Amino acid sequence: MIKTLVACSGLVLMACSSSNHEKETLIQKDSTIVGAPLTSVNDSLPKATITTNCHNDSLNAVADIMSGIADSSSVLGYIQKSSDFKVFSKNFDKRWKTFDSTRLNNLRKFKDTEISKIVKTQSTLFYPFSGPDILHAQTFFPDVDKYVMIGLEPVGSFPEFNQKEKDSLNTYFSKVNTSLNAILKFSFFRTESMSKDLRNEEVDGTLHLLVLFLKRTGNTLCSAKPVTIDSLGAVKYISSFANLKKLKANTRGVEIMFADINQHPKTLYYFSLNASDGGLKSNKGFVTYLKNMGTVNTYLKGASYLMHKNYFSIIRNTIINQSQHVIQDDSGIAFHYFIESSSKWNYSFYGQYLKPIPMFSAFYQPDLDSLYKQQGSKPIGFGIGYNFRDKNSNFMIASKQH
Repeated sequence: MIKTLVACSGLVLMACSSSNHEKETLIQKDSTIVGAPLTSVNDSLPKATITTNCHNDSLNAVADIMSGIADSSSVLGYIQKSSDFKVFSKNFDKRWKTFDSTRLNNLRKFKDTEISKIVKTQSTLFYPFSGPDILHAQTFFPDVDKYVMIGLEPVGSFPEFNQKEKDSLNTYFSKVNTSLNAILKFSFFRTESMSKDLRNEEVDGTLHLLVLFLKRTGNTLCSAKPVTIDSLGAVKYISSFANLKKLKANTRGVEIMFADINQHPKTLYYFSLNASDGGLKSNKGFVTYLKNMGTVNTYLKGASYLMHKNYFSIIRNTIINQSQHVIQDDSGIAFHYFIESSSKWNYSFYGQYLKPIPMFSAFYQPDLDSLYKQQGSKPIGFGIGYNFRDKNSNFMIASKQH
């Protein structure tokens, strides 16, 4: 059984060092925070500090194991040499190479040829109902400074890789593979599956897949800290992921600072919370946090048509009021809310709008269908959303007029 939590304490974003004995016991239960003690945490570090000092051997060693990346110099060499890790790494390398050369390559082309020509980059990308899908967010929007993601799924905690329990690795890697099936095959996480796949003892939340996607796309992790949002809308750090799980709060989250493949500093926030009107009315601190984001771009995919419903009006109005661009499939915000808003919008359409899949058949939008046919659309070149087959997928960029 792989237990939870992680590793090393040291100054923010500085490397961790250890003796040979410490290397064998590096991942220990109930340690405080990954990458920084509480007293040295700063919510908004200067970019130069992050770029220069983003080097955390301990955290990246754990992340490499979680994502199946072989590293002969790792401080967790005894895990790297285990047969279970080698099998997972070899098989997932092949799986990821195929995924990257086909699907991700198509996403990058679409970003270059369409999104980048229309969407003016904002410093923050807002991605509600995301689950752990930093993969599509960073692929489509690699130039933002901050990603703010929310979902119902728990944050979770880092696995405890114990040298004496190496035989339990196979169970962990099997759970990771299972949790990845939908996103790698269909482009979205299935809510019902996530409620099981990200709520077990081995893979206990989004943190596992957030880390895997970040590492597999070439990022270097600087720090990972459990957080909540206080009543004034400010980020508040929690002493450990174990304590985050026990926290009586409406918002539980994680802050991950990382450097991208070009060494540009980035921050990712994932918040686990109820985003319905009922949930947000009792979570005024997070509503304040959303307002404090200022102008953002918003990405929506596989959002279960929740914001078509009356009782998701707070999050929907936040997006419409604060977004310069909304990039979505038809499961995001119902089209008539854009028409009815006080702002004027321009629309770029891609793919083909068809009736939603049977599970969501009640959310067919005749007004969107009509404008698709009237204005026309460009091909996408890949499948996305619930109608993931290319010819059935739809994609819209709504741009607010000045």
